[in-house]
Amino acid sequence: MTPYTLTVEQLVSRYLDYWDQADIAGLVSMYDPAMQYHDMPLGQVIDYRDLKQFLTDTFAHKTDQHLKLKEAVFLEENSAFIHWTHSFFTRDTGRKVIMNGVELIVFRAGKIISIHEFYDFGENGSEPLQAPEKGTHLEKMTKLGLTDDMMQQMSRELSGYLDRERPYLEPDLTLATVSDHLGYTRNQVSFVINHVLGRTFYDLVNRRRIDHVLAKMSSAEPDLSILELGFDAGFNSVSGFYNAFRKQTDMTPAQYKKRLKPAS
Repeated sequence: MTPYTLTVEQLVSRYLDYWDQADIAGLVSMYDPAMQYHDMPLGQVIDYRDLKQFLTDTFAHKTDQHLKLKEAVFLEENSAFIHWTHSFFTRDTGRKVIMNGVELIVFRAGKIISIHEFYDFGENGSEPLQAPEKGTHLEKMTKLGLTDDMMQQMSRELSGYLDRERPYLEPDLTLATVSDHLGYTRNQVSFVINHVLGRTFYDLVNRRRIDHVLAKMSSAEPDLSILELGFDAGFNSVSGFYNAFRKQTDMTPAQYKKRLKPAS
């Protein structure tokens, strides 16, 4: 059975086995060349080309290590949220260390495309990462493998992507397209848009499209018809364009355009 035919559960099991055995070659073999590891507590992102050295450095100062899986939640067909405890002794001081962590692992074609990891250190065997109460906002975050810091970072990544690439100009833009580009699941991106930005996905996209229209209206470029402006911004229906425009400006496009004309 090749890695491409393994289930997410089997891939996670293999990943944990490699980690428990400090098998650097095995771990690297599971990484997609576009893989990124996000160390959330340190705010650090490590690319594929640097991961082998990162693993070498990580395992170099540990001995007698054991990784215990506490919980695994398979969120979608290509991702998993795992909660683990990692114990080891430091080589230099012989001190026992217990780490408690959670990871969101996203797969693509049987390879790991991204890992977002949050961890802390227990004392005397304590495990401070506790399961949140059911039905709470925190429980939803936990099930999605999200932390507050991660959500803020995702929000920045999303805004940067929208600013640079302007994907909202494509009429068929979907949440799945955005999620795939950013390397997160659809549920994660949707949750961040809802709870960090306070909008739905389509509200966010339409606001960007209307901002594009307003900029065109205010520019010195040759005049386009109102409908041309809407379609140029990514709207694929007249009603959708007019409704979004009025929602954002409290005016119709014609009323707004008329206000821009200098008084004669």
